[in-house]
Amino acid sequence: MHLKERLTIALHIKWVRLLLILILPFFMAALAASADYYCYRGRIYPGVYFNDLPLGGMKLTDAEAKLEEEFFSMERITFIGVKEKPRTLALTRLGVAWDRQETMAAITDAGTGYRGYPGRVQRLFGDGPLSIKGRLKVQNDKLDRAFDGLAKKVEKHPRDATLEVKGARVTIIEDRAGRTLLKDKLKQELFAALHKGRSEVALPLKSRPAGRTAGELAAYGIDNVMAAFTTTITPALPGRVHNIKLGAEAINGTLLFPGELFSFEALVGEITRAKGYREAPVIVGEELRPGLGGGLCQVSSTLYNAALLGNLEIVERLNHSQTIGYLPIGRDATISIGSVDLKFRNSRDHPILIGAEVSGEQLTFRLFGPPMAEKVEIRTSDIVRLEPPVRTEESKALARGEKKLLKQGKAGYTVKTWRIIYRRGKEVSRELLSHDRYRPTTTVYRIGIGPTADESEDD
Repeated sequence: MHLKERLTIALHIKWVRLLLILILPFFMAALAASADYYCYRGRIYPGVYFNDLPLGGMKLTDAEAKLEEEFFSMERITFIGVKEKPRTLALTRLGVAWDRQETMAAITDAGTGYRGYPGRVQRLFGDGPLSIKGRLKVQNDKLDRAFDGLAKKVEKHPRDATLEVKGARVTIIEDRAGRTLLKDKLKQELFAALHKGRSEVALPLKSRPAGRTAGELAAYGIDNVMAAFTTTITPALPGRVHNIKLGAEAINGTLLFPGELFSFEALVGEITRAKGYREAPVIVGEELRPGLGGGLCQVSSTLYNAALLGNLEIVERLNHSQTIGYLPIGRDATISIGSVDLKFRNSRDHPILIGAEVSGEQLTFRLFGPPMAEKVEIRTSDIVRLEPPVRTEESKALARGEKKLLKQGKAGYTVKTWRIIYRRGKEVSRELLSHDRYRPTTTVYRIGIGPTADESEDD
């Protein structure tokens, strides 16, 4: 055979072999794919899971029925994790539903026939099984509203420990922690439960500690009466007694920390009928007239004296325009909401608790705190009496020279008030608290200018 012919035959054989080498893998792959396709036609490939539920080998219709039983049929979810009764809500109320069409399409695309073959290849050459995550339809606005409503029912505001004062006794009311619903985490927990076919979700709650604990209050050591002052209430005026009780209740239990300012006006607030205040006599000029909240000045005056005996810094105080019956001159403190206030500061190095009590015909203010190292004395000096002026009114109804008392005036005074501090029996300081002036009120007489009896007979 000619050399050229031999070379041509050899070349053809090489091309055939090369072609066979190139074609054979594709042929084998196509054959395997066809066999795989016909073997799993209409069924789900092995290694396919819906969440943790194995679907491999199942027909699509059977898989859908299984998902209906395990997942799609769920209509309600129960929230647990609080001591109260578990709360169950419909998924429709939450705005959450399974998207069946999209979920089954995802399973079909990843696990059956020609459409699922890329997923099949991935599992053959990948690290493990293929888990299909179900598709949910979520109305976020509706879900947020439902969670807001749930939060109102399960959340609790923390309650600080408080001090209850009854007479000379102080009781600590225990604190209580609150709780907050973590809504973002709840949303995650809800979706996780649905994907696992669970109908219960534990509410993710965060504890909110109280701002002030019973232990903190106990550490203040304010169960001891460090100073007290009492005035007598006149029972003849029920409205006035009622107002005194309301004012005392508003102040009772007030806790003042070191440096904190007490304001009668800020604490008691506006005096209104809505708060229960009644009309009672108040000083207007030289007269006593009915006024809403009459009697509150006795509350402020009694508290003022307790603050003096507690050696607290007096920031604002004004005496009455006239002398009053329940306190000596120089010891009172008037108030008028919006214009005149009583203010003092806790100038001690520890908290002070203010207690107020009306018992029988007595109003008592107590300051609770550690025992005082000093002794306080309140003293007055330089008292000057101001005689009441006299005014006369002429009257023809009275005979000439006849005199009738219409109104008895009251004397006024000027007075200095001092606070003297003693330690170990020795005076260590003397403070001029005030130099007050109480105006005298006018005595009024009616003088007759009418005819005398003799003149009447002559006529």
